[in-house]
Amino acid sequence: MGTQANIKLEFTDDGIAIIRMLNGENRLNNSFLHEFNKALDLVLENKDCKALITTSEGKIYSNGIDLKWMAPLTDKKRDQFRASLTDSIWRVMHFPVPTVAALNGHTFAGGAFLAMGHDYRVMRSDRGWLCWNEVHMNLPIRDDIRGVINNKISNVDAHREAIVFGRRLTAPEAKTLGLVDSVVDIDHLLRRQNVWQSMLRNNNIDREALAMMKRNTYKRKVHTSKL
Repeated sequence: MGTQANIKLEFTDDGIAIIRMLNGENRLNNSFLHEFNKALDLVLENKDCKALITTSEGKIYSNGIDLKWMAPLTDKKRDQFRASLTDSIWRVMHFPVPTVAALNGHTFAGGAFLAMGHDYRVMRSDRGWLCWNEVHMNLPIRDDIRGVINNKISNVDAHREAIVFGRRLTAPEAKTLGLVDSVVDIDHLLRRQNVWQSMLRNNNIDREALAMMKRNTYKRKVHTSKL
């Protein structure tokens, strides 16, 4: 229902919106965020939509920030982009319908933060790592984006392995650490038979009530330092 350079949005007959990221590595930059948020706007406009799934094709869900694109930017432009990315992830965190990240492949850094912003994560069993590799690049995780992790990861072992040591986690390892909810064959990634799919189709929670509960549960603190 809406095809652009990076994003394709479709609605199923049973009221589920599927955002497919179709730009190869799905690197995050301003163009990507613009199209992604436009797709979210269209989901909100569809009052019959009960849930949202984001996914991709091939071996990569998202390889994170487009560092090549960002390299020539001024410090001010970089900070503006980081703020936009953080806002987008928190928008998913507080989205007024249930959300699922269907991880079809590698999910790194900014892409992993985006995935964690969803209510549920399902990961293919045979290919792909979930990884926050900031420690290997000597990059800090800024406070506002760290709030996503602090809200979504309660497992001390997961913090140590995934964030502090930046391990490349297979789907079974990510499941053991509580970072993904289920591990399935790629052919079953979007199957209607999945338990979470049934929950999405039968979701009758009022949108405003759900958004309120998410805002109260996943509290976003305002920081005065640079994002």
